[in-house]
Amino acid sequence: MNDELFGVFGDRERLDASRPATEFDRVVAGETVTIGLRGSEGRHRERCHVYEGPDGCCVVWGELFPPESTDIDAAEWVYERFAAVGTDAFDELNGAYLVAVEHDGTAAIAPDLLRSVECYVTDRDGYRAFGTDPVGVARLVEDPSIDDRALNQFVHFGVSFENRTLLERLRRVPFDAALGERSTTELERFVYRPRDGSQADHAADLAERLERAVARRDGDGASAGALASAGYDSRLLLATVSDIDVSYTLGTPTAPEVRVAREVATQYGVDHELLPVTDRYLDADPDVVRYTGGIRESLHIHHRGNRDALTPSKMYHGLFLDTVLRDHYVPSRTIDAVGHSLPIGGLESDPDPVDHYRTRLGFWGDGAPLAGGDDWDGTVDELFEESVTTAIQSYGQRCDSTLNAMAMLGIQLTPALPFRTQIADNHVESLIAADAEILDWHLSTPPEHRNGKTFQRALGLIDDDILRHRPPDRPHESYMLNQIEGFLRRTLPGVDAPGTPWPDRDEIYAAAGMDERLFPDSPDVHRLPPRIKLRINDALVWLECATGTDHDPESLFSLD
Repeated sequence: MNDELFGVFGDRERLDASRPATEFDRVVAGETVTIGLRGSEGRHRERCHVYEGPDGCCVVWGELFPPESTDIDAAEWVYERFAAVGTDAFDELNGAYLVAVEHDGTAAIAPDLLRSVECYVTDRDGYRAFGTDPVGVARLVEDPSIDDRALNQFVHFGVSFENRTLLERLRRVPFDAALGERSTTELERFVYRPRDGSQADHAADLAERLERAVARRDGDGASAGALASAGYDSRLLLATVSDIDVSYTLGTPTAPEVRVAREVATQYGVDHELLPVTDRYLDADPDVVRYTGGIRESLHIHHRGNRDALTPSKMYHGLFLDTVLRDHYVPSRTIDAVGHSLPIGGLESDPDPVDHYRTRLGFWGDGAPLAGGDDWDGTVDELFEESVTTAIQSYGQRCDSTLNAMAMLGIQLTPALPFRTQIADNHVESLIAADAEILDWHLSTPPEHRNGKTFQRALGLIDDDILRHRPPDRPHESYMLNQIEGFLRRTLPGVDAPGTPWPDRDEIYAAAGMDERLFPDSPDVHRLPPRIKLRINDALVWLECATGTDHDPESLFSLD
């Protein structure tokens, strides 16, 4: 990775013993914590803030907005609040960041509300090390052993649960928690407290919050680009962010998604560029796979085959907005018709999280887990049930309903996060969905109002012409009409289906001869579905990066 924050609980001598000083551009040393920083000049100027005081220090890694009432630097503001109220200071932060702060011998490290900046941690020789690049932290793991449970989750579901990584002694800082020298403190920032109100009230509130969230990130005068589809989140960016000069859409020139994305860009006076689909869409090089962190699949880095074409230094995208505002992971009511499930509006009154998440994650497998070293003696399906159920039960009092627990699990897992991680490592990037006001809207709005209709209504209040060019999979304003038309297009012969904005990975995999490129000496892997083979390659490549040891598929998986 281009940019990295790496730290130890200890002094400068301990940092130097852990990693060579030449690996860092700057070292920030306190009494309890010492941090090395590495990155481009632009990244450090825009997304890294440091304060060093007489009684401690603070590093803000990412995008953080102090209250408007202060004019001091973000890092100094966090330091002063931490000195005054301890970890309660993290309740007041806004943005997408990782904060490391020490005052008077007490230190804490905390991610933002979405955990959009992952922090990895390992304990070694009586001290704790942490960092944003798991490979950099994994170097300190002595005699690293593979976490077979995480490996099975990753290969069969596309994500790992329970803060696991593919290495047993490498973990993530938990969701909504602060890491300390010897313990982890659970925070109370992400708690559902729904408030009453009509859909119109929630939409108007959302519109105002979205405009303020964009305004916080807009207007610095720098030329910027946007990764844009034809969806709601992309047109929000084009309609409200003033410094976007060009938008990029992945696809083929005649694809409906590309056509509508181009029309929306033209509507707002933004140039549009096509990112063509080639076999590089499945680029499996180590410099791509490292962005998975060993916990998510690289498939979601959709633009990776066109990285050289993204020339603006600043980049916007709409990741997480659908998850936070439209509850992608909360089940709608359905009816069965001619062998298909048809959404009919509203939410399931008694949802089954396990059944629903099978359709939302990349679940695969109907027998024993592939990673034979796992001590799990059940089926893949039973492992999935155990993983989902355990996660939801761990939320305790944070969620007032099963629906909100399902929403929280979706935010916590976030399969698409490598997309954002790669962009943030190569551009000055903003994550609008991480705005504290938007997340407060998510936590305070009942799930029945967190949907496309409310989002669409809010967009209309921001710009009444924003939906002039309808998304190709949502040609009507009515949710029900969209569902009916989509259903008919998928089931009637001779009628074009609405399709998906993403390329056909199976077709690309076969045309590019990926079996021979990735697994030339492992013919037993070839029988597996392309997506599973890509996950296996992700795991093998990431483990080699993290441990320096080359693994072949047969050594990790039962393939016969």
